Amino acid sequence: MGSGSRSYNFFASKEDLVSALDAVELRYALKYIECGMFEESEPPVYYGYAGISNLGIAETGDANLERTFLVLRNDDLLKVREVSQRRGGAKFAVDQMANPGTVILRPGGRYLDLAFIAGMVGTVHRDLIADELLRAFLKAFRATFTKVRSYLVGPAAKKHLGTNVRFTANIHWAADLDLKA
Repeated sequence: MGSGSRSYNFFASKEDLVSALDAVELRYALKYIECGMFEESEPPVYYGYAGISNLGIAETGDANLERTFLVLRNDDLLKVREVSQRRGGAKFAVDQMANPGTVILRPGGRYLDLAFIAGMVGTVHRDLIADELLRAFLKAFRATFTKVRSYLVGPAAKKHLGTNVRFTANIHWAADLDLKA
């Protein structure tokens, strides 16, 4: 069980995500927990993607600031790390560090009427379960998404490629960095 980050970037509409996630959830019962540092030690858990509000909607326009989810099988135990704070007290981290057998999903999606913000699926783990989950996500994406340069592009999102809708990781970056048709 080694470590080695692997990730795949994509552009997807809500419709594209629903199609791909349905395919993954036909094989696996999954739970999704938002990643980050929290005040509470018991974060909300979404059993299946359907409970995630605003799936496929990018809220900030910056892929690095969009919501990211830790994805694990329903019967696997989530481990939340307690992280001491310099000014006292503690916060609670939901991430892959203490959770082998997981993948990360950052859905990205449509940002206003201006852009599609890049999403990502990946893992930092090299164990059988993480590998299997990542393969399931990739298989689902590759079934209907098209490879455009280094990105997978969902069919509904792809209809906007080559229009005035941007395909970017950050709405504030220069447009010449966007994915082009």
